[in-house]
Amino acid sequence: MLSAAGLAAAAAPDEAPLVQTVRRAVATADVPALAELYRHPPDDAARALAAIGLERIHYNLDRSSEIAQTCERSLSASQPGYAYFCALFDNGNLRLREGRAVADAAETAIVERFAGSMPKPELDRLRDYVKSRTGEAAFTVELPGQDEVLPLEHAPGDNRGALEVAANGAKARLVVDTGASDIVLDATTARRLGVRMLGRDRRTNGFLSRDVDLEAGMLDRLAIGPVTLHHVPVWVGTSRSRLIGLDVLKTLGAFRIAQDAITVYRTPSNRPACEQPLLIASDLWGNSIRATVALSIDGTLRTVLIDSGSAFYLSADGPAMQELVSTYAHRVRLHDIGPRLHAARVGQATARVEISGQPIEMTFGVFKDAALPWHYVLGSGALGDMDFYFDFPGRHSCQLLHANLR
Repeated sequence: MLSAAGLAAAAAPDEAPLVQTVRRAVATADVPALAELYRHPPDDAARALAAIGLERIHYNLDRSSEIAQTCERSLSASQPGYAYFCALFDNGNLRLREGRAVADAAETAIVERFAGSMPKPELDRLRDYVKSRTGEAAFTVELPGQDEVLPLEHAPGDNRGALEVAANGAKARLVVDTGASDIVLDATTARRLGVRMLGRDRRTNGFLSRDVDLEAGMLDRLAIGPVTLHHVPVWVGTSRSRLIGLDVLKTLGAFRIAQDAITVYRTPSNRPACEQPLLIASDLWGNSIRATVALSIDGTLRTVLIDSGSAFYLSADGPAMQELVSTYAHRVRLHDIGPRLHAARVGQATARVEISGQPIEMTFGVFKDAALPWHYVLGSGALGDMDFYFDFPGRHSCQLLHANLR
């Protein structure tokens, strides 16, 4: 289970409060906050920034970019800080649409456009970022021409599904983790699969771990059954985590996660009926995407993370205790992306949860030591009652209930 590592990263100290507000809302798919800002903006700039955020969350990337480009042109002379934010936001949309290599290359033009109107250290950081990635091959995906079913395997005692992948003559199992971003491997597996290290690192957070070191790498080719990934970004850590996150899984287009398989839909007419909007969280740059859903919990709509990397049905973090009646029950020993085993304090709460129109009286764990961008998580334990469906091209996502719940 991986939290939104770096997703709600601290804004620069000199960022305007409006920019910080929009960044936080987009990073958590906080539709109510942005909708309120859009309806009651203090000025036109606030309305524009709220609009680009709302369209991004609903994965309407073309519309978000259209507004962002208008924002940049309109504000470049009078409010360059807001115009710069809109330019970066547009670049994040480009990254989501066309990939990292295209978006990274386009950042050079942003530096040129804002030379003289933005602080030089800010532009230097962006220029250095682009330079550090010059020459990296673009991440691409070859999909089969027809619908495919990718079987999921399960380790003993683990209800999370794992995909078998192959690279350089070796195989590994990666947990399907929609609560994570890229592919994360332990060092041993990375060496066995032939990951090339790139000499960059970062720190990230897990469900309970903080400031976990990861090192960047790349796989030239990775096969998942009939799906082939080229120039795949990989992060290598010191824990035993092996997982594949949503930044990679979204390249499948429309797919359905069940307990024992992922179905990849290549034929639009075969896709399940689903009208529920796709609600995507992401950082400013279009990285670290997460899928969320608005669920009624005890009569109040809450933004809930869909995290197939969590072994639980529903879980909550410490801050959720303020709105739940929770009792302390026990400790649970669990691993996340960090190197050590945690003895997590877990309380129990009972709430009426409505999923896809079906009310369920549910007792679930409240992890008192965890603090996440989302206070509730719908995990792989729910796959006994429903499938998780994501349609990125169609901008829809549903929890497809099994017959036993209808």
